[in-house]
Amino acid sequence: MRRWSRLFALALATAAPAAAEPPLEALGADGARVELALGADEAALIVHFWASWCPECVRELPRLEGVAERCRGSIRVAAVNVGESAAAAESFRARYGLRLPLLRDPDGDLWRRFARGLPANLIWTRAGRRVVTGPGDHAEWDQRLAELGCEVAKSP
Repeated sequence: MRRWSRLFALALATAAPAAAEPPLEALGADGARVELALGADEAALIVHFWASWCPECVRELPRLEGVAERCRGSIRVAAVNVGESAAAAESFRARYGLRLPLLRDPDGDLWRRFARGLPANLIWTRAGRRVVTGPGDHAEWDQRLAELGCEVAKSP
């Protein structure tokens, strides 16, 4: 009898509607909250979590910046620094000549909701699909971007 009551409770719990997910918010360079949401004309939003101490981030951020430029209007890239001061994040951005807006998650709260390692990428599409990917090779990114409707030059 105890087993059946646990199964019934589990069935009720899984049938209950999911609570609305809190909005994705990061801090802008001025410290104001910036909501990260899919725009009306965008096919996808890529939220890229990074840190200045992450060697893979040094390789992936410039590539994603290129994606943001080539796919403007269909795919938006939001690069969110995790756990570092505004000065450290800005210094990194300036050192590598990055033009993506500086967004921050100083306490790592947003990052912990969706990912564990760095770099980490969240991709929202019109279908509402959320895909979490970590660092991937160029071919994997090219395939993912093509699925989102943005063809980029093939990587060597």
